Amino acid sequence: MPEQRLTQWEATSLMVGAGVGAGIMAVPFLTERVGFIGLAILLPVAWAASALIHLMLAEVLFRTGRDLQIVELMRFYVLRGRVGRWLLWMVFIFLSIAFLANLAAYVSGAGEILAGLTGIDRRLAEFLVYAISAGVVFFGLKAVGVAERFAALALFGLIAAIGAGAFSLPFHIPLGLSGSPTQWLALYGMVMYALWTFYSVPQVVKGLRPDHRGAVRAILVGLGINGALTAVIALLALGISTQVTEVAIIGISERLGGWAGITGSLFILFALVTSYWSVSLALADILRERTGLPEKIAWLLATLPSLLILWIGVWQFFDWLRLAAGATAIVVALITLPMYWQARRTGPISDPGWTLGRWGKPAMLALVLLSLLLMAIGSLVSVQ
Repeated sequence: MPEQRLTQWEATSLMVGAGVGAGIMAVPFLTERVGFIGLAILLPVAWAASALIHLMLAEVLFRTGRDLQIVELMRFYVLRGRVGRWLLWMVFIFLSIAFLANLAAYVSGAGEILAGLTGIDRRLAEFLVYAISAGVVFFGLKAVGVAERFAALALFGLIAAIGAGAFSLPFHIPLGLSGSPTQWLALYGMVMYALWTFYSVPQVVKGLRPDHRGAVRAILVGLGINGALTAVIALLALGISTQVTEVAIIGISERLGGWAGITGSLFILFALVTSYWSVSLALADILRERTGLPEKIAWLLATLPSLLILWIGVWQFFDWLRLAAGATAIVVALITLPMYWQARRTGPISDPGWTLGRWGKPAMLALVLLSLLLMAIGSLVSVQ
């Protein structure tokens, strides 16, 4: 449909919005235990692994020639027959839980920030965050793309203002390496999660179709921007914070003063809402494809439970992140790689116009599998 077409910047912003969220804010908390040099080592490794797995999904979509989400792609390529149908429903349920864990974390974090800014009740703040976030998704892919474009510009402006303010303070980052293997794994898992925009790839490909190279550019540039923002936020948090907090912008803002407190709070609010847009849009599409529900009913089921499970739950912000990251990585590690291999062999479109080429060889697939398994382990280990 013409109204679903995205511009190049909207598609890139969709990737940025999916990644700039809870994971990026949690990276400095873990980096403090390992050292900034540790992050400088792990970030390029995580970016390369993320880029490969995201582009593998893009190539699967190119070779399929249809606008399908991850679950239906699994049905098309790997989960067939009677047993496959049951497994597919299990994957669908597992992914839905992981998605809802993500969305609940975003509403929780954004609601806390909004309540702090305005002084309103925490539950009311969470409801307002939900209503605004889900309201954009109600209007579909193009509306999300436009909203992500303006939100990305706001995020860049806010972080630039905070960075400028940090120049007035003493800045010191210890350069020595430290930390246990468990802490290194935890940091790697969270960096991977901070770059994880996997489920927005089908929306990017759909919105830019038939421009395959444009979709590849949007994926790579979006991941690059997320990696740069991850490094900048970690640098600021470690360099000026009196105490590096689980949500890094809070510690940065406390050090800079009142104006930065408001700026930092707005940054994380925008970051969490943009992530909510991307993730809930993907979940709504998955629900619609899997169940055949009308579009608006699928939207409601993709968004409302994230608020309800938060209100009746007992987990804290960081626990939601570990569950979501670990669950997502396990599913993707087990299924996406064989799906990619099968698509290369039997996909309806043998020459899609863009492929990974030698980067899609078995040796590279093995390295990606290892990186995803390490992400799953790192996301689930204790970091206290």
